Amino acid sequence: MTRGRIERALCWLALGVVVWAVVSFIVVPLAAAIHTALFKNGAWALSETIGQLAASKRVRTAVWNTTWMTAASIVTVTIVGVFQIAVLEYFHVRGRWLLKIAYATPLIFGGVVAAAGYNFTYGPGGAVTAALTRAIPTLPRDWFIGWLGVLVAHTFLLTSFHFLFLRAAMHRVDYATIEAARSMGATELTVLRRVVLPVIMPTMLAVTLLTIYTSIASFAAAQVLGGRDFHMLSQMVLTLQSLRRPDMAALLALMMALVLMALILLSQYFEGKRPCTAGAKATARIQLRKLRNPLANAILHFIAYALVAVYLVPVLLVVLFSLAPASSVGVEVLPSTLTLKNYIRVLSTGATFEPFLNSMLMAVLAVSAALAMTLFAVPVILRERSWLTRALDLTFLLPWVVPSILLAIGLIAAFDLPNPLVGNAVLLGRYWLLPIGYAVIILPLTVRFMRAAFLGIDPAYEEAARAMGASGFYRFRRVILPLVAPTATLVAGMTFNDLMAEYPLSAFLYNVHNKPLPIAIVDGSVSADPEQAAISLVYVTLIMAFSLVVILLAERLALGRAPETSKI
Repeated sequence: MTRGRIERALCWLALGVVVWAVVSFIVVPLAAAIHTALFKNGAWALSETIGQLAASKRVRTAVWNTTWMTAASIVTVTIVGVFQIAVLEYFHVRGRWLLKIAYATPLIFGGVVAAAGYNFTYGPGGAVTAALTRAIPTLPRDWFIGWLGVLVAHTFLLTSFHFLFLRAAMHRVDYATIEAARSMGATELTVLRRVVLPVIMPTMLAVTLLTIYTSIASFAAAQVLGGRDFHMLSQMVLTLQSLRRPDMAALLALMMALVLMALILLSQYFEGKRPCTAGAKATARIQLRKLRNPLANAILHFIAYALVAVYLVPVLLVVLFSLAPASSVGVEVLPSTLTLKNYIRVLSTGATFEPFLNSMLMAVLAVSAALAMTLFAVPVILRERSWLTRALDLTFLLPWVVPSILLAIGLIAAFDLPNPLVGNAVLLGRYWLLPIGYAVIILPLTVRFMRAAFLGIDPAYEEAARAMGASGFYRFRRVILPLVAPTATLVAGMTFNDLMAEYPLSAFLYNVHNKPLPIAIVDGSVSADPEQAAISLVYVTLIMAFSLVVILLAERLALGRAPETSKI
C-alpha cells in the first residue's frame, strides 16, 4: 500500500472517530433530553408536565425571580458597564492603569470564584460584615444574602462583556469624525449621540443580549448568595433532577434553552451588523477628553475610584485571608498575622488537594480531547465541503446554543443505562462522564478560534511543501501546526481556565470519584467551619492567579497599544 493510501485510510478512520464522538456525546444526549421532556413512560406527556410545573409554587417563584432579576441586571449592568467604558476610552481620568486593572477583575474573578469571594466579603462570615456589625450591632449578619447579593454580583461581574467587546467597539470610532463634528459646533452630548453611539450600538445591543443570556442561566451566584429563600431557574432544574423528576427538570431546561437560543440568534444578528454611519476604513484613535468643569471632573473621578474599591476589595480580602490563620476567618476585619499554612495544607494534604487535582486532570483530558478533535476536523471541514462536513460544522456549535444544564440532563438520560454507543457501559456515576461533558462544552469555543487560525494561513505555504514532495502528515506537522500553535496554546489556556471554575455541569455530573474544585469551593464558602472557608479561599486565589496569566497574555495579543491623551 502506498503512503498516500495509508494517509487516506488513517484520515477516514480519524473522521469516523470524530463522527462517533459527536453523535455519542452531543446528538444523542440532546435527543435524550428532549425525549425526557416530552415523553413519560413512552407516551406523550407534554401537557401533563407543563401542568405539574405550573402547579408548583417553587417553580413559579423561581421563574418570577429569574425574570425580574434578569430585568434588574440589564439596567444595573448597563449603567456600570457604559460608565466604565466612558472613563477608560473617552474621558481623561487620572490613574487610568488602576481603573483598567480594577475593571478587568471580573475576567479572573467571575462565576463560582466570584460568588465565593462575595460571600466571604459580604456574607455572614465576611470581613466587611464583621466591620459593619461592629459599627451597627443591630445589623443582621446575613444582610447581603438573598436577592441583594445576587443582584450586586450580577451588576459588577457581568460588566466583563462591556470591558471586552464595548471597548473594542470604541476603538472603531473615528476621532477625525468627532473633531469634525466639534468644529461644526456640535455639543459633547450631540457628539456622543450622533457620532459615537451609532458606531457602538450593534455591539452594545449584543452585549445586552449576552447579559440577559448570562442572567437567565445564572447558577453559582444564586446558589451561594441566594440563601434559603431566593432561587432561580437553574437551581430549580437541579432540585427537580435530585427529586427524581427528570421529566420536569428536562422540560424546564428545554424551555430555558429555547429562550436562550432566541437570544443568541438576536445577538448574532446585531453582531453581524457592521457600523457604517460613523466608522472609517482607517480610524484615528480617540484622544481622551478632559472635563473643564472642576466639579464635574471631581465627580467623575470619585465615581470611577468608588468602582475601583468595589471591584478590588473582595479580591484583596480573598487573597489576604488566604494567607491568614483559619481562626481569623469571619472574626477579624483584617488578619493580624500571615502564614502559608493554608497553602501548604492544600498542596500537601491528599483530601484537600484532591478536588484541585481532579479538576486539573479532568480539564487536561477535556482540553486535550477537544483540541485533538479540532486540529483534525477543522482543516477537513474547510477543505472538504460535503453534507458530512457541513453537518459536523453545525453540530460542533450545538453546545454553544443550549444551556449546559440541558446538556447535563441529556448526558444523564443517555448514559444512566447500558448504552451500545459506549460498549453497553453505564457512564452515570463513573469518572468519565464529567470530563466528557467538559470536552463537549468547550468544543464550540475551540472550533471557532481554531477555524479562524486555519483560515488565516496562506495556502502558498502548503502548496510549496506539496511541490517539494512532502506528505500530507509531514505538511501538517512541519508547516501548518507551527502556524496555528500560538492560537492553540491560547485556546487551551482559556478553556483550561474556564473548566477549573465550571460549576453548572459539575453540579449535575460529579460524584465521589471526581469531585471537582468548583463544588469544593461552594461547599467551603457556605460552610460554618473556618478551616473549610480558609481552604476555599486558597482554591479561589489559585484559580485567580492562573486566570490572570491567561488574561494578560490575551490582552497583549488582542488589544494592542492604549489611546493617546490630549488636553483640550
